[in-house]
Amino acid sequence: MRRVMQDYFNYPIFFVQNVTDIDDKIIKRARINYLYGEYKKEQRSPDTIAGDVIEALKLHQIRLAASDPDKHRMLMDQLNKVNIFASALQSIRQNSSSTPEQLQDAALELVVAAEPVLGEWLDKEKGSTVTDNSLFLNLPRHFEKEYNQDMEKLNVLPPDVVTRVSEYVPEIIAFVEKIIENGFAYASNGSVYFDVAKFDAEPNQYYAKLVPEAYGNQAALQEGEGDLSVGADRLSEKRSPNDFALWKNSKPGEPAWPSPWGNGRPGWHIECSAMAGEVLGSQVDIHSGGVDLKFPHHDNELAQSEAHYKCSQWITYFLHTGHLHIDGCKMSKSLKNFITIGDALKQHSASQLRVAFLLHHWKDTLDYSSNTMEGARQYLKMVTEFMLSSKDVIRRCGPSSTIWQAPEKTLNAAYDRTR
Repeated sequence: MRRVMQDYFNYPIFFVQNVTDIDDKIIKRARINYLYGEYKKEQRSPDTIAGDVIEALKLHQIRLAASDPDKHRMLMDQLNKVNIFASALQSIRQNSSSTPEQLQDAALELVVAAEPVLGEWLDKEKGSTVTDNSLFLNLPRHFEKEYNQDMEKLNVLPPDVVTRVSEYVPEIIAFVEKIIENGFAYASNGSVYFDVAKFDAEPNQYYAKLVPEAYGNQAALQEGEGDLSVGADRLSEKRSPNDFALWKNSKPGEPAWPSPWGNGRPGWHIECSAMAGEVLGSQVDIHSGGVDLKFPHHDNELAQSEAHYKCSQWITYFLHTGHLHIDGCKMSKSLKNFITIGDALKQHSASQLRVAFLLHHWKDTLDYSSNTMEGARQYLKMVTEFMLSSKDVIRRCGPSSTIWQAPEKTLNAAYDRTR
């Protein structure tokens, strides 16, 4: 779309790419990676490892009971894998002829197999002890670099400006202060929350513009707040369950920056508004993102930005792309159902992948499968052969008249109508 607007319609395009490098999922994943890595380095006895896994499985059972069907299947797969390696360790422990080396090797294999189970348990037990802020920035930097490399391989044009949350904290604080000044946010126990009811009561304003039927959907709202921000202590800070965090009071084990409300960190939704506003101002022509971000993320962005600028329309158009499925199932990294761009490029060319994306409607679900890619290959082959044949015809025709006659006029009129 960017190339069409820029090269075909000659629109001046200024593309800003926001990078979220501070949020609950990143914080938790960084802590788990660090704690699990440290655990592997420590010289623990097989008995200690077995005991730790047993404790970790108790937490895992609690997560199993509270999960949705898709996540339940993933957690069950993790449990079954742990049980296999735990049984192998138990067999070796019961075998009197087993050597200490065999026992230790089996214990280490259990540690590897139980990584997701141990990681969650270690974070629960020791997550609050992680204080090195660089750990929380190194993880998103790694994936940002990998993402940019993938986009280059796919021949996707780079953004004109890249904004990162960690580099815009002062601007985010100022953005929040303005919302408070305008009367649409309030401080509570070191955090700041957006007052949804106050905003919704304003003339010419209403909350949940994109998905009105989702107003009050607590499951979606809590997911938008993040795993580290939905405890009873956080919920008690709000005037209404519908209010969402603009600034979060940091707990032990979370990165923190000084603010007028105490040490804390930005909420997820405010990041995009403040950074885009800092570069683009009070009006954005096109905002893109996945359809699953419509509520609450994009609806919250709209509300807080319009409360900040005192306007009724911050975004002119949204471009919400459809879900990506892998062989018929929704792609989800948390559910371990995904394929990386790098892996896809080992099987298909960049042009074939781009054609696969272009062959389906932008807002519909794209199913990445062998059938989809075979269709893309055949279509690309047909177009390539047509272009080669056209070049050959032009080359063999030689010099031609420059006088426009009826066929040229008809063709040009059809082109103009189509354009």
